[in-house]
Amino acid sequence: MTDVVDIAAAFARALFAGDVNSAHELLSDELRGEVAAVDLSSQFASLSEDMGGVTGIGQPMVIMEEWPEMSAEDRAMVYVPLEGDVFSEAITVNVSVINNAVRISNIEWGRP
Repeated sequence: MTDVVDIAAAFARALFAGDVNSAHELLSDELRGEVAAVDLSSQFASLSEDMGGVTGIGQPMVIMEEWPEMSAEDRAMVYVPLEGDVFSEAITVNVSVINNAVRISNIEWGRP
């Protein structure tokens, strides 16, 4: 499960650092086709603004390894806490193995 947590952490760290191109490269081909890098930047900025700014990334954790809508490629749903001055939020991602590559196949902005 280390690889699924690592990719979720790398995704959040890239967004936090403003490196949306690196974050975008971690998405599955399908999701990359649906979501442009600029969209990732906008979503993260909106979430950050709503919480008074992101000051850090917390320790990602696997919250589910099975769920009703999961695909054959899905491996885990990973919750990545975002720390802020006003309050905390999170990004939840589905991590999948597609063509032997670990990729993010879905993103939920904000706490579930």
